[in-house]
Amino acid sequence: MSTATETRPTVGGTGTSGGYAPAQVGRKGNILVSWITSTDHKTIGYLYLITSFLYFLLGGVMALVMRAQLFEPGLQLVATKEQYNQLFTMHGTIML
Repeated sequence: MSTATETRPTVGGTGTSGGYAPAQVGRKGNILVSWITSTDHKTIGYLYLITSFLYFLLGGVMALVMRAQLFEPGLQLVATKEQYNQLFTMHGTIML
């Protein structure tokens, strides 16, 4: 009779990390640079959505300023008529 012993391979190796890779520590700003210079279609899509939302928000603020200007006669929120016309044009261009 012979006794056979089995040795099981260890999962975690010899380190104390438990088989997990060490966390990567990058420089500050590395995420922003990687997002801006990315060629991944999903990242570009996220950037497109973020940019369109910010422009939509800017156009909405312009609309609120125009509505506040027209709220009451004589209320001068925008200094001149030319500035109001420029605000109206910028709002239309951004919201298009």
